[in-house]
Amino acid sequence: MPDNLNSNALNQYAARFATTVLNDVYRSQDIISGAGLLQLTPVKQVNLGILNHLFEDWKSTAEKFRSPYFDFTNEEVKKALEDFMNTTSQYIAIKRGDLEPLLLTSVKDALKLLLSPESYFEEKIRETEENEFTLAKAEQLVKYTRIHRGIAEALLSKFSDNGSDSIYLTQAISWLYDIKNDKNLIEDTEQYVAQFSDVFPINLKELVQTDTVKSEPVVAKNESKSFFDSALNELDTVKPKAAAPVRAESGTAVLSEIVSKTATPESQSLNNRFKVNIPKSTEENTYANVPVKVESIAGSIPLGQRFMFVNQLFNKSSDHFEKAIYELDAVKSFEEAQNLIWHRYASKYAWDVNGEAVTALLAIVKRKFA
Repeated sequence: MPDNLNSNALNQYAARFATTVLNDVYRSQDIISGAGLLQLTPVKQVNLGILNHLFEDWKSTAEKFRSPYFDFTNEEVKKALEDFMNTTSQYIAIKRGDLEPLLLTSVKDALKLLLSPESYFEEKIRETEENEFTLAKAEQLVKYTRIHRGIAEALLSKFSDNGSDSIYLTQAISWLYDIKNDKNLIEDTEQYVAQFSDVFPINLKELVQTDTVKSEPVVAKNESKSFFDSALNELDTVKPKAAAPVRAESGTAVLSEIVSKTATPESQSLNNRFKVNIPKSTEENTYANVPVKVESIAGSIPLGQRFMFVNQLFNKSSDHFEKAIYELDAVKSFEEAQNLIWHRYASKYAWDVNGEAVTALLAIVKRKFA
């Protein structure tokens, strides 16, 4: 199945999204816990993708304990190993450098699932060292899918109809081609696009090379006492609040206690956390009345002003400046641009809102929406 996504735009967006999240999360801490991962971003699929990667590593670690010199079929050994692994899973502690690649991959996977579900599921089916797609793999796919979950559940139900625990990849892909024609399994993308945009503005025209594909629903199962199964239960019981970070509300006793201590209130979403109350000007000439409209903010900033903005407004960081300008270019109105300026940048970088640099920036932004 062809992938209709622009890979360069996808990589760029994932990097900007990840940088925004990581800057916020590691602003006041050196590590993030498992409970923190549950509410890392407003997009559950992104958070779940990270947990899936950790789960795979967790299983791999358990396998490394096995040795031909010891009896790992012994019931006491099996129980001890299970208890050890489950206890270990409750003490997730990830530094920024280790979380970043997982977050980048999870953002890209979630967007591919949202906008090109056929390609996403075909890739997941083919992710196997053998030439088979197994019942266990189908169950895991359902477990770690939130967007378009209906497709994953339909694949799993095919195993019940087939009565087998494994099939050839070609058969699984054939099932996928049949399932994808069921329009009832495809959700509207709008709610998920809003969740991504709450962290960093998203431009679908840049990401999608053809018509946007819509997405599907989600549910989850969990049975064991490991963090990963408890976490899946936590995600299922969370009630999303318009673009606010996810709050865990139930699950195992240990995890519930951690989540209750670390849950981020709605008022502390990524955008609201930097909100400041600065009066908006209603006078046309306050920010300079420049009549010439420009197509892009980035392309209309002279070199000299660029240096001024970088040095005076963005702590001498060209990366922070470029990210901010990208965000401002992505909004649809001057009001949205003002909200970004006042509620995100002004507070974050402690701007002098009446200073020359801020006035000059507003004048250029205003020209785009003239």
